Amino acid sequence: MIVISNIAELKKQVGIWKREGVSIGFCPTMGSLHAGHMDLVETSKKKTDKTIVSIFVNPTQFNDPKDFENYPVNTETDLKLCEEKGADLVFLPDVKTIYPKTKTPIQMSIPELQKHLCGRTRPGHFEGVLQIVSKLFHLTEPTIAFFGLKDYQQFRIISTMVENLNFPLEVVGVPTRRESDGLAMSSRNIRLNPKDRETASLIPRMFALAEKTVLGGERNLPLWKEILRDFLLTGSSVQIDYLEVVDPVNLQPIEKMEGDILLALAMFVGGVRLIDNQIIKIPN
Repeated sequence: MIVISNIAELKKQVGIWKREGVSIGFCPTMGSLHAGHMDLVETSKKKTDKTIVSIFVNPTQFNDPKDFENYPVNTETDLKLCEEKGADLVFLPDVKTIYPKTKTPIQMSIPELQKHLCGRTRPGHFEGVLQIVSKLFHLTEPTIAFFGLKDYQQFRIISTMVENLNFPLEVVGVPTRRESDGLAMSSRNIRLNPKDRETASLIPRMFALAEKTVLGGERNLPLWKEILRDFLLTGSSVQIDYLEVVDPVNLQPIEKMEGDILLALAMFVGGVRLIDNQIIKIPN
Protein backbone atom coordinates (compact mmCIF):
# COMPACT_ATOMS: atom_id res chain seq x y z
CA MET A 1 0.00 0.00 0.00
CA ILE A 2 1.32 3.44 -0.96
CA VAL A 3 0.94 6.33 1.51
CA ILE A 4 1.26 9.81 0.01
CA SER A 5 0.93 13.19 1.70
CA ASN A 6 1.70 15.67 -1.08
CA ILE A 7 -0.16 16.52 -4.26
CA ALA A 8 2.74 16.13 -6.71
CA GLU A 9 3.38 12.51 -5.71
CA LEU A 10 -0.34 11.74 -5.79
CA LYS A 11 -0.73 13.16 -9.30
CA LYS A 12 2.32 11.22 -10.45
CA GLN A 13 0.90 7.89 -9.23
CA VAL A 14 -2.58 8.63 -10.59
CA GLY A 15 -0.98 9.49 -13.93
CA ILE A 16 0.80 6.13 -14.03
CA TRP A 17 -2.47 4.28 -13.42
CA LYS A 18 -4.28 6.38 -16.01
CA ARG A 19 -1.67 5.57 -18.62
CA GLU A 20 -2.02 1.89 -17.77
CA GLY A 21 -5.75 2.17 -18.43
CA VAL A 22 -6.87 0.89 -15.03
CA SER A 23 -10.05 2.04 -13.30
CA ILE A 24 -9.72 3.97 -10.04
CA GLY A 25 -12.08 3.81 -7.08
CA PHE A 26 -12.03 6.64 -4.55
CA CYS A 27 -13.20 6.55 -0.92
CA PRO A 28 -12.97 9.98 0.76
CA THR A 29 -12.93 9.84 4.57
CA MET A 30 -12.12 11.98 7.57
CA GLY A 31 -10.35 9.12 9.30
CA SER A 32 -11.17 7.41 12.60
CA LEU A 33 -12.13 4.55 10.33
CA HIS A 34 -14.57 1.77 11.18
CA ALA A 35 -16.28 -1.14 9.42
CA GLY A 36 -18.58 1.23 7.56
CA HIS A 37 -15.61 2.89 5.90
CA MET A 38 -14.16 -0.51 5.10
CA ASP A 39 -17.40 -1.34 3.27
CA LEU A 40 -16.53 1.51 0.91
CA VAL A 41 -13.08 0.04 0.32
CA GLU A 42 -14.44 -3.47 -0.24
CA THR A 43 -17.06 -2.19 -2.68
CA SER A 44 -14.41 -0.22 -4.53
CA LYS A 45 -12.15 -3.25 -4.82
CA LYS A 46 -15.00 -5.24 -6.36
CA LYS A 47 -15.85 -2.56 -8.92
CA THR A 48 -12.45 -1.02 -9.81
CA ASP A 49 -8.82 -2.00 -10.38
CA LYS A 50 -7.20 0.40 -7.92
CA THR A 51 -8.59 1.92 -4.73
CA ILE A 52 -7.57 5.27 -3.23
CA VAL A 53 -8.62 6.25 0.30
CA SER A 54 -8.20 9.83 1.45
CA ILE A 55 -7.90 10.65 5.15
CA PHE A 56 -8.39 14.33 5.82
CA VAL A 57 -10.37 16.09 8.56
CA ASN A 58 -11.73 18.97 6.51
CA PRO A 59 -11.95 22.18 8.58
CA THR A 60 -14.17 24.04 6.11
CA GLN A 61 -17.18 21.77 6.73
CA PHE A 62 -17.31 22.33 10.49
CA ASN A 63 -19.59 25.17 11.52
CA ASP A 64 -18.61 24.56 15.16
CA PRO A 65 -14.83 24.98 15.78
CA LYS A 66 -15.08 22.81 18.93
CA ASP A 67 -16.50 19.95 16.88
CA PHE A 68 -13.49 20.17 14.56
CA GLU A 69 -11.07 20.26 17.49
CA ASN A 70 -12.73 17.23 19.13
CA TYR A 71 -12.95 15.12 15.98
CA PRO A 72 -11.14 11.82 16.69
CA VAL A 73 -7.85 11.18 14.90
CA ASN A 74 -6.37 7.64 14.81
CA THR A 75 -3.99 7.71 11.86
CA GLU A 76 -1.90 4.66 12.74
CA THR A 77 -4.97 2.46 13.19
CA ASP A 78 -6.57 3.90 10.05
CA LEU A 79 -3.56 3.03 7.91
CA LYS A 80 -3.47 -0.50 9.30
CA LEU A 81 -7.16 -1.01 8.46
CA CYS A 82 -6.68 0.30 4.94
CA GLU A 83 -3.76 -2.03 4.35
CA GLU A 84 -5.65 -5.02 5.74
CA LYS A 85 -8.59 -4.32 3.41
CA GLY A 86 -6.33 -3.99 0.38
CA ALA A 87 -6.41 -0.27 -0.37
CA ASP A 88 -3.79 0.54 -3.00
CA LEU A 89 -3.09 4.12 -1.96
CA VAL A 90 -3.89 6.35 1.01
CA PHE A 91 -3.76 10.10 0.49
CA LEU A 92 -2.92 11.68 3.84
CA PRO A 93 -2.48 15.44 3.37
CA ASP A 94 -2.35 18.20 5.97
CA VAL A 95 -4.44 21.37 5.94
CA LYS A 96 -1.72 23.51 4.32
CA THR A 97 -1.45 21.04 1.45
CA ILE A 98 -5.17 21.15 0.73
CA TYR A 99 -5.76 24.82 1.48
CA PRO A 100 -2.70 26.93 0.60
CA LYS A 101 -3.20 30.60 1.31
CA THR A 102 -5.29 32.31 -1.34
CA LYS A 103 -6.90 35.72 -1.74
CA THR A 104 -9.73 34.33 -3.86
CA PRO A 105 -11.50 31.52 -1.96
CA ILE A 106 -14.19 29.67 -3.90
CA GLN A 107 -17.55 28.85 -2.37
CA MET A 108 -19.82 26.19 -3.87
CA SER A 109 -23.44 25.42 -3.05
CA ILE A 110 -26.57 23.74 -4.37
CA PRO A 111 -29.19 25.78 -2.50
CA GLU A 112 -32.23 23.65 -3.33
CA LEU A 113 -30.68 20.51 -1.83
CA GLN A 114 -29.03 22.29 1.09
CA LYS A 115 -31.87 24.33 2.57
CA HIS A 116 -33.35 21.49 4.65
CA LEU A 117 -32.02 18.81 7.02
CA CYS A 118 -28.34 19.34 7.94
CA GLY A 119 -28.08 22.29 5.56
CA ARG A 120 -30.60 24.22 7.64
CA THR A 121 -28.99 23.56 11.01
CA ARG A 122 -25.31 23.54 9.96
CA PRO A 123 -24.72 26.68 7.89
CA GLY A 124 -21.64 26.42 5.69
CA HIS A 125 -21.29 22.67 6.13
CA PHE A 126 -22.14 21.56 2.62
CA GLU A 127 -20.24 24.44 1.07
CA GLY A 128 -17.19 22.96 2.77
CA VAL A 129 -18.09 19.44 1.65
CA LEU A 130 -18.47 20.48 -1.99
CA GLN A 131 -15.21 22.39 -1.83
CA ILE A 132 -13.12 19.50 -0.52
CA VAL A 133 -14.81 16.76 -2.55
CA SER A 134 -14.45 18.63 -5.85
CA LYS A 135 -10.78 19.26 -5.07
CA LEU A 136 -10.19 15.60 -4.21
CA PHE A 137 -11.96 14.48 -7.39
CA HIS A 138 -9.56 16.58 -9.46
CA LEU A 139 -6.56 15.21 -7.58
CA THR A 140 -7.51 11.51 -7.66
CA GLU A 141 -9.35 11.41 -11.03
CA PRO A 142 -11.52 8.45 -10.01
CA THR A 143 -13.63 6.28 -12.25
CA ILE A 144 -16.07 5.72 -9.38
CA ALA A 145 -16.35 7.51 -6.02
CA PHE A 146 -17.97 5.76 -3.06
CA PHE A 147 -19.98 7.43 -0.29
CA GLY A 148 -21.87 6.00 2.67
CA LEU A 149 -25.64 6.47 2.62
CA LYS A 150 -25.71 7.35 6.33
CA ASP A 151 -24.87 10.84 5.07
CA TYR A 152 -27.72 10.68 2.57
CA GLN A 153 -28.03 14.43 1.99
CA GLN A 154 -24.30 14.60 1.29
CA PHE A 155 -24.65 11.72 -1.20
CA ARG A 156 -27.45 13.49 -3.08
CA ILE A 157 -25.61 16.83 -3.12
CA ILE A 158 -22.37 15.33 -4.42
CA SER A 159 -24.22 13.24 -7.01
CA THR A 160 -25.93 16.40 -8.25
CA MET A 161 -22.66 18.32 -8.42
CA VAL A 162 -21.04 15.53 -10.46
CA GLU A 163 -23.99 15.43 -12.85
CA ASN A 164 -24.38 19.18 -13.27
CA LEU A 165 -20.66 19.96 -13.63
CA ASN A 166 -19.96 16.97 -15.88
CA PHE A 167 -17.32 15.34 -13.69
CA PRO A 168 -16.11 12.26 -15.61
CA LEU A 169 -16.95 9.79 -12.85
CA GLU A 170 -19.76 7.80 -11.26
CA VAL A 171 -20.96 8.28 -7.67
CA VAL A 172 -22.04 5.11 -5.85
CA GLY A 173 -23.85 5.04 -2.51
CA VAL A 174 -22.95 2.24 -0.08
CA PRO A 175 -25.57 1.08 2.47
CA THR A 176 -25.09 2.07 6.10
CA ARG A 177 -23.19 -0.42 8.27
CA ARG A 178 -24.83 -0.81 11.67
CA GLU A 179 -23.89 -1.97 15.15
CA SER A 180 -25.51 -5.11 16.60
CA ASP A 181 -28.35 -3.02 18.06
CA GLY A 182 -28.95 -1.19 14.78
CA LEU A 183 -27.17 2.08 15.56
CA ALA A 184 -25.43 3.45 12.47
CA MET A 185 -21.66 3.15 12.71
CA SER A 186 -20.04 6.57 13.11
CA SER A 187 -16.70 7.96 14.18
CA ARG A 188 -18.65 10.00 16.73
CA ASN A 189 -20.00 6.92 18.53
CA ILE A 190 -16.75 6.52 20.48
CA ARG A 191 -17.51 9.85 22.19
CA LEU A 192 -20.67 8.41 23.80
CA ASN A 193 -20.39 7.28 27.41
CA PRO A 194 -22.10 3.94 28.26
CA LYS A 195 -25.36 5.58 29.36
CA ASP A 196 -25.56 7.81 26.30
CA ARG A 197 -24.66 4.88 24.05
CA GLU A 198 -27.69 3.04 25.41
CA THR A 199 -29.85 6.10 24.79
CA ALA A 200 -28.57 6.29 21.21
CA SER A 201 -30.17 2.89 20.55
CA LEU A 202 -33.48 4.75 20.52
CA ILE A 203 -32.62 5.82 16.96
CA PRO A 204 -32.84 2.39 15.28
CA ARG A 205 -35.80 1.54 17.50
CA MET A 206 -37.51 4.71 16.27
CA PHE A 207 -37.03 3.60 12.65
CA ALA A 208 -38.54 0.22 13.52
CA LEU A 209 -41.51 1.99 15.11
CA ALA A 210 -41.86 4.18 12.01
CA GLU A 211 -42.13 1.16 9.72
CA LYS A 212 -44.47 -0.68 12.08
CA THR A 213 -46.92 2.23 12.28
CA VAL A 214 -46.84 2.76 8.52
CA LEU A 215 -47.59 -0.92 7.92
CA GLY A 216 -50.36 -0.53 10.47
CA GLY A 217 -51.99 2.07 8.26
CA GLU A 218 -50.83 5.38 9.75
CA ARG A 219 -50.94 8.12 7.07
CA ASN A 220 -51.38 11.27 9.17
CA LEU A 221 -47.95 12.83 8.63
CA PRO A 222 -47.96 15.41 11.51
CA LEU A 223 -49.27 12.80 13.96
CA TRP A 224 -46.74 10.23 12.74
CA LYS A 225 -43.84 12.63 13.26
CA GLU A 226 -45.14 13.56 16.70
CA ILE A 227 -45.28 9.88 17.72
CA LEU A 228 -41.70 9.34 16.58
CA ARG A 229 -40.44 12.54 18.20
CA ASP A 230 -42.09 11.68 21.53
CA PHE A 231 -40.49 8.24 21.41
CA LEU A 232 -37.00 9.73 20.96
CA LEU A 233 -37.55 12.21 23.77
CA THR A 234 -38.08 9.38 26.25
CA GLY A 235 -34.29 9.18 26.38
CA SER A 236 -32.29 11.23 28.82
CA SER A 237 -29.84 13.83 27.47
CA VAL A 238 -31.62 13.84 24.08
CA GLN A 239 -31.95 17.02 22.03
CA ILE A 240 -33.51 16.68 18.58
CA ASP A 241 -31.88 18.81 15.91
CA TYR A 242 -34.38 17.77 13.25
CA LEU A 243 -36.75 14.92 12.44
CA GLU A 244 -37.97 15.42 8.89
CA VAL A 245 -39.75 13.55 6.13
CA VAL A 246 -38.60 14.49 2.63
CA ASP A 247 -38.55 13.30 -0.95
CA PRO A 248 -35.50 11.01 -1.41
CA VAL A 249 -34.52 12.68 -4.69
CA ASN A 250 -35.01 16.43 -4.26
CA LEU A 251 -34.89 16.43 -0.42
CA GLN A 252 -37.94 18.69 -0.22
CA PRO A 253 -40.51 18.19 2.58
CA ILE A 254 -43.47 16.06 1.59
CA GLU A 255 -47.12 16.71 2.32
CA LYS A 256 -48.54 13.21 1.79
CA MET A 257 -47.27 9.84 2.87
CA GLU A 258 -47.10 8.01 -0.43
CA GLY A 259 -44.48 6.27 -2.56
CA ASP A 260 -40.91 6.32 -1.24
CA ILE A 261 -40.17 8.77 1.55
CA LEU A 262 -36.97 9.58 3.43
CA LEU A 263 -37.21 9.78 7.20
CA ALA A 264 -34.12 11.71 8.32
CA LEU A 265 -32.90 12.49 11.80
CA ALA A 266 -30.19 14.45 13.56
CA MET A 267 -30.07 14.57 17.32
CA PHE A 268 -27.69 15.22 20.16
CA VAL A 269 -27.14 12.55 22.78
CA GLY A 270 -25.03 13.80 25.66
CA GLY A 271 -23.75 16.58 23.41
CA VAL A 272 -22.72 14.22 20.57
CA ARG A 273 -24.51 14.86 17.28
CA LEU A 274 -25.72 11.71 15.52
CA ILE A 275 -27.44 11.45 12.15
CA ASP A 276 -29.33 8.64 10.45
CA ASN A 277 -31.99 8.07 7.83
CA GLN A 278 -34.17 5.42 6.27
CA ILE A 279 -36.14 5.22 3.06
CA ILE A 280 -39.61 3.89 3.81
CA LYS A 281 -41.88 2.53 1.12
CA ILE A 282 -45.50 3.48 1.78
CA PRO A 283 -47.84 0.62 0.80
CA ASN A 284 -50.59 1.49 -1.68
